[in-house]
Amino acid sequence: MDSRKLLIRVDANVKIGTGHVMRCLALAQAWHGIDERLRQEQAQISRLDAAPGSADDAAQTASLARELQADWAVVDGYHFDSAYQRSLKGEGLKLMVIDDYGHAGHYSADVVVNQNISAKESLYTSRERYTRLCLGLDYVLLRREFKVWREWKREIAPVAKKILVTMGGSDPQNLTERVIGSLSSADLKDLEAIVVVGGSNPHLGSLERRASQISCGFRLVQHALDMPELMAW
Repeated sequence: MDSRKLLIRVDANVKIGTGHVMRCLALAQAWHGIDERLRQEQAQISRLDAAPGSADDAAQTASLARELQADWAVVDGYHFDSAYQRSLKGEGLKLMVIDDYGHAGHYSADVVVNQNISAKESLYTSRERYTRLCLGLDYVLLRREFKVWREWKREIAPVAKKILVTMGGSDPQNLTERVIGSLSSADLKDLEAIVVVGGSNPHLGSLERRASQISCGFRLVQHALDMPELMAW
């Protein structure tokens, strides 16, 4: 195991979901070389008492990095602007920013990762000379459980009978229930559906009630630990 320490500062809540956490989990797996999630990944979790992206947030993150003697800090969220990056760099940390659309203005991080298919260098014209850009699908952060499916090929059925419904870790607008309603009213013969309910989804009770009203073919899965297996179902 690499003895260097990595501090990951990531945003997650009911509104924005848990996508930032899950892609950073892939990074934590690659750093540590272990198997289970978050605390099971031997990753210490600390909650900050500060507005996301604020000067207080940066100060608390830097303080935590010093306390842990971290070599690198990774930030993933939509609040980490140029001032935030300068604050962490000013503490002597190596800094990686996981980004989606070039929102920060100027980038002073050592590494910027944008794994989206739309990523392009023109999003980051304002950056330090030393900033390395890792753009596009070659840098997708996939958790270890996806790797065993690398060579798998799906056989496409002439008529779809299986549907996987997943709206991410949260789904604040409860789109999942709308999809369940649409599928149940479509009266599709022999339809089977697995509905994944994320751990931060605030609508579990109503989803369970809605699913119980459907005669057959629907199954709710909460806290799914093996998404690639469900995707290959």
